[in-house]
Amino acid sequence: MSFDLKHSLMVPAGLFLILVNSPDAQAQHLSYNDWKHLGEESCAVVVADVVQGMLHVIDTEKYRMQVRGPDGNLTGNWNPAGYTVGILARVRIAEVLKADGKINPGGTVGVLVYGYVGSDLPDEPLDKEKRVFFLRPLDPNGKEFTHAVTQIIERAEQNGHPRYTDRSVRFDPKGCYTPVESGYAQVLVPPNKTEIIDKIKRAIAQNR
Repeated sequence: MSFDLKHSLMVPAGLFLILVNSPDAQAQHLSYNDWKHLGEESCAVVVADVVQGMLHVIDTEKYRMQVRGPDGNLTGNWNPAGYTVGILARVRIAEVLKADGKINPGGTVGVLVYGYVGSDLPDEPLDKEKRVFFLRPLDPNGKEFTHAVTQIIERAEQNGHPRYTDRSVRFDPKGCYTPVESGYAQVLVPPNKTEIIDKIKRAIAQNR
């Protein structure tokens, strides 16, 4: 079911441009020696493939306050960081390294990285990536989710001009997770470096 923001959006393309950090710009906040500690902090540790990344979860009340004026028209004075709760990825579980009894291989879960994109913030999982996630569940009663939706913007041409329509759906935090350490507890696994997974497995095993 779509969540009606009460206005279909007629916006410039730049508003919804997704900024993707280059690998060189992304801060490295964790070292390999942290994996044992992260395993202790986490309720679940998984190897997962990103099915769909870069889904923006926004606070609709903050969105309206920042983006639209009293007349309901776009003000042009928006700052996505001010109304973005986080960036959501849907990931398929390839392997469970530490189980919480709810996540199973082959299943799909939502992983929310809090905050908007930026070089000083955690990585945002991207489509087709493989990652190891050290996870804790989202609080289903978290106040930040009271007005939260997963933003879905459809683009269509109208008389030769682009038209953007909001098809956002209400975000349900139940059953979703977030990486521990404020979102930094996730490890990208390149195709030629899968031995990272074995190293993490050995670190996790030290906690058993």
